[in-house]
Amino acid sequence: MIRNCVIYRYSEESASIHDVNKSRFSDVTLSDCLTTVSGQVKKRVEAYINLVRAEKLSLEDETQLHYTAKYSCEFQPPKLIAAGSPSPFVPVSFEIWIRKANPLVIVFDAGRRLSGCAVALLSYITTGSSSSIEQIRLEKEDFLKLKDSILVDSNLGKGEIRHISMRDVEVDKIKFKQIVLNASRLEESRIFSQFLSSASAIAYLSFITPPLVSTSRPLTCRINYWGSLTIYTPGLLDSEIEELIGMLEDRIPVKTRVKA
Repeated sequence: MIRNCVIYRYSEESASIHDVNKSRFSDVTLSDCLTTVSGQVKKRVEAYINLVRAEKLSLEDETQLHYTAKYSCEFQPPKLIAAGSPSPFVPVSFEIWIRKANPLVIVFDAGRRLSGCAVALLSYITTGSSSSIEQIRLEKEDFLKLKDSILVDSNLGKGEIRHISMRDVEVDKIKFKQIVLNASRLEESRIFSQFLSSASAIAYLSFITPPLVSTSRPLTCRINYWGSLTIYTPGLLDSEIEELIGMLEDRIPVKTRVKA
C-alpha cells in the first residue's frame, strides 16, 4: 500500500509551547476557531468549514517519539464540471503524527485540502491559534542536503536518485523552464550533476533510501517542494516511517514555509 504524507511544522513562535493534552481534544470544531481569527486566516478557516461537517479530532495513542491523533469528518469532494448538483458528503478519516522531539506534524493519506482542515483544528487545540502550524517548503539547498544524505555509503549500503524535476536550468546559454530526468543511478550521470548545479529550484525528487537500521531494507520515496512525501514500498512498518521522518528532520533544516 502506498503511503502519502503531507509534512507540516509548528511555527517558530509555537514550537516550544504547544500543548498536546487529551482533554483539550473533546468536542472542538473548526467553527470554534472563528472567535480567534480575522482577515485572510478567517477566510481560510471559513473555506475549510464549507468543506467538512461532523468533524472530530481525537488523541488516540502515544509512543516514545510521537502522539497519534485521528481526524474524521464528512467531506464534500469537488463537483464534477458536468454534474448537475453538488457532490455528496462522504465519510473519511486519517491519522496524524505529532512529533515530540521536534515541531513536525505528519498527516497521512489525506489530500492537501483535507489535511489543511485537520492541521488548522489541531493548531487551534494545541496553541489556541488556527495558524500556528505551517506547511513546509523545501528550497534547493534542502534537496541538496537530502541528496547527499541518501548517497552516503553506510555500513548497510547507500541509496540512489531515480527521478528529479528541476526548474530554470541554464545550459549553453539557453534557459529551460523545466528539465525532468528519470533513470536508475541518476546520480552517476554527468548531465545530472551539470543540470543540478545550474537549476534555481527543484520541484520534486524521487529516491531510494539506504537500507534502514530497523529492517535492513531501503524505501522508495518521492518528496516535493511543498512537503508532500509519498512512500511506495509495500508492507510499510511504523518503525520504517519513523526512521525515514527522522532522516528528513535531521538533515533538512527547513527555513522557508508557507501557511497551512
